[in-house]
Amino acid sequence: MVAKILVSVAEYARPGDGSYARAVRRGAEEAASQFVERIADPGAPWDQAADVFRRLGRAEAGEGRSLEALQSALRAGARVALRWLTDASRWMDTPLETLGLLAEALFIFLDEIAAWSADGYAQAQTQAADEAHGRRRRLLGLLLAEPQAAAEAVSEMARLAQWRQPRLVSVVVLADHPSGGRVPALPSEVLQGLDRVPPVLIVPDPYGPGRRDMLDRGLHGFRGAVGPPTGPRDAAKSMRWAREALGLAEQGVFGDYSIVHCDDHLTDMVLRRGGDLLDRLEARRLAPLKNMAPGRRDMLAQTLLAYLETGKSSSVASRLFIHPQTARYRLHKLQDLFGDELENPDARFELALVLRARHGGRPGALGR
Repeated sequence: MVAKILVSVAEYARPGDGSYARAVRRGAEEAASQFVERIADPGAPWDQAADVFRRLGRAEAGEGRSLEALQSALRAGARVALRWLTDASRWMDTPLETLGLLAEALFIFLDEIAAWSADGYAQAQTQAADEAHGRRRRLLGLLLAEPQAAAEAVSEMARLAQWRQPRLVSVVVLADHPSGGRVPALPSEVLQGLDRVPPVLIVPDPYGPGRRDMLDRGLHGFRGAVGPPTGPRDAAKSMRWAREALGLAEQGVFGDYSIVHCDDHLTDMVLRRGGDLLDRLEARRLAPLKNMAPGRRDMLAQTLLAYLETGKSSSVASRLFIHPQTARYRLHKLQDLFGDELENPDARFELALVLRARHGGRPGALGR
């Protein structure tokens, strides 16, 4: 049996490895012994045999061999046993019916031990997967820790989790916990913390070729925000930006959204951080529009922003889809209202900043 297994199953062929050959021999002897005991006492319980072959399956998984290799080895051993029984039946003058019963018993036994081995193999794989998942969860926690976790602790956990530390990562923050067992369809190198509040992912090499498309496809059907890339040690910063972007998205700042990428909205996010100071700047710079009706105020604000960004009345008309004569009329009105401020670089900058911060001057955005 050992010779046949070593020759016919490539995964078991280790010339010169005596300890490995002895392990294969112990497995073959155990199988033969269990079969003989089963023939001697067909009513004996299967507990011992089941335990033996479940342990064998777990050991094979631990060695990194495939389940098919193990079951090929079991079949190879069974073929040898059947040939031996056939040869023995000739010189023992065994009735053909007896040989048939032995062959049937052998195939039943083979099915049983193959099933127990597969069960042990699956148990070992599940345990290994659980351990790997636990290590990756701990690694994610270390990367997002504030203050930063020790570099040595992160490196050791990355090694145990078999996660190669990239140069850059982005943190994704999801709006909702996945329901119905749904999980993002992303590669294994993406660390997932879906049980956290809020759910997060850490994506290695976010700017690599095709990585953004991969991320958008994998997160289809989810809502969330992707933080800007940082070094792994600064992943918490990426998470903070992603949470901030997600908060703005849920307020409708970016319109309809599924996945928001921070790097697409950096200007809006920086401006939104102005808070009360931005309100004071608005009150100061847009004072000439203060007492106007909301519709007229927003119309002139849009025109002013378009002018500050383009510098030409013709460009203003094109951007706002209005007649050039209408654009010129509005610009004359703005010149009357703001006077020399429209020529002052500091005033122009602050006007553009305030108008851009208020949703680009869209209707209803000012004066909220």
